[in-house]
Formats: sequence, C-alpha cells, structure tokens
Amino acid sequence: MKSRPMIGLSDAFGVRAVRLRRLQYALAEMYAEAGYAEVIPPVVDRPETLHAGAGRFLADQTLVFSDPAGAGLLALRPDMTPQVARIAATSLQREAVLRLHYSGPVVQARVDVRSGSRQQWQTGVECLGIAGLEGDIEVLRLAARSLRLAGFTQPLLLLGHMGLIHALVEGSRHDLEAWVSCLNHRSPDDVQAMLDDDRLDAERGALLVALAHGMADADWLDRHRHAVSPRFAQAAGDLLALSQAAASEGIRVVADAAVLPRFLYHSGLVFQGFAAGAAQPLLHGGRYDAMMSAHGRDMPATGFSFDLWRWLDAGAEVRQ
Repeated sequence: MKSRPMIGLSDAFGVRAVRLRRLQYALAEMYAEAGYAEVIPPVVDRPETLHAGAGRFLADQTLVFSDPAGAGLLALRPDMTPQVARIAATSLQREAVLRLHYSGPVVQARVDVRSGSRQQWQTGVECLGIAGLEGDIEVLRLAARSLRLAGFTQPLLLLGHMGLIHALVEGSRHDLEAWVSCLNHRSPDDVQAMLDDDRLDAERGALLVALAHGMADADWLDRHRHAVSPRFAQAAGDLLALSQAAASEGIRVVADAAVLPRFLYHSGLVFQGFAAGAAQPLLHGGRYDAMMSAHGRDMPATGFSFDLWRWLDAGAEVRQ
C-alpha cells in the first residue's frame, strides 16, 4: 500500500541530517559561551499557551487536535517563542534576567509560499529582563555572530519598529494584520486600494505608500519623524538611536521603517538578517514585551530565530 504524501512535510537523512546536526551543535556551543542556557519545550502544547496575549496572531498557523488521553485540546507548536515566554514566566520566574536558547522542529498549518514547506527546524535565542538599547544590541550582536558562524558573509541586519506601523494605521478601518499583509507585498497599488476604502488622513496615506515603495531609510525617518503623531516620533527616534548605537558597536545595520515582522506578537524593535547572496531574510527577530505580560510576568524580552533547514538550503556550513 502506498502512503499518501504529506503536503509541506519531508524526511531528512544522510548528509543533510549530518549537516543540520553539525550546525545545530556549533550554534548551541556559541550560545552557551555567550551565557545562554538551553531550554527544550515539548513539541505539543496547549492552544491557550501558544496563543496567550500577542501570541493570538499565531492562531491561524496552529494545528489543533483532541488529546486521546482526554486532556482536552492540544496543538503542535508553530513557533517556540510563546513556549519560552511561558517557561520564563513560570518555571524560571525567580530569575530576574534570563538568557535562553533553543532548537527544535515546529510545524505550521499553512505552507510557506517561498519554500513550499510547513516544517522548520527553529533555532533562536531570547534575552529576557534587559530593557532598551542594552538588550536589543546584545541580541543584534549575537544574530550577526550566528550568521558568520554558519559561513554567511557580510551579515547585515535591517531594523524596523512596530510603533511606526501602529502609529500609521491608528484609526484605520482595517486591522493591523491586514495592513502588514498588504505592506509585505511591497505593492503601492495594493496599499492605495486599501487607502481608498479607508478614512486615514493624507499624510498617513502618503507614508504608507512610501513604505510599499521601500523608501523608508534613516534619512526618510528623520525627515518625517514629526509628521504624524507623538507615537510615530517616539518610535522613529528609538529606531534611529538604536541603529546608531549598534553601528558604533561594529554591527552592520540599516534602519528601514518598511521592515515588518514575520509574526505580529512584536511590540518594539523588529529586524531581519541578510547576508551576501541571500535575496530573502535568513533570520527574524524583535522585542515582544507584551507576550510576557500575558503569561503573568511583566518582563522585557527580545530575541531572534531562524530555520536551520532554510540555512542549509542557502549554503550554510560551520565556520570555525
């Protein structure tokens, strides 16, 4: 009897499996040397844990099923960050500062349009309990080091801020998810179509169209930082200050207001990691303080993650 193929899921064996493990172990060693302790959450968790607070934006990517043991609904994790937030807020609640790393499989309900896959080997770090520039720069530095360790050359981090998009779409008829989805297509015509069906003022509309054009670098931010609202000005100022501080630390960064998150649980900094020859982002990260509050612990948190399978396909090899 032939088994039916599983859409978006595949096996790994031989050289590919060896390469993944080699890279996984090298990264884990580097994170441990940087003071990050490993956590290993279960592959299955409760939906309410995965969707707590800002994690609700993961709901449409979560596969939910009934527990045959009678414990109610369970879910395959689509992302490990909510689980790390839960661990930090419960089992590790006595620690004021936490530096954690993880690596394991996640499964998403929908096939990724670029890779054709629903599975990832998600690897990442989370820095919890350190607010502001200090925590953000620590994580940015480690993201760049991760790319270099994997053999990627000329790592570059594009920095954005969720406060910018929140300020621009405040008062819109469309929700944040709809705007982020539209802007991710980088289509000015699509943005204009949403604006035609909206009540946003002309200034906000012009800035949203500029984001779709990809015309939102540091100079653009500086010119328009006071054009919309105090919230926009604050986010723009924070982003410019962070990019300058990171650059002074030797991290290659570019401030870009058009950088948007992969998931919508971020509350401040968002960033993407690129390298020479990589047309698509190799990693995603940002600050997610609101998710920690949803788990009962008011704690600043920032981190990043990436898919080891994606890195292997992009040519990653451990560089000692």
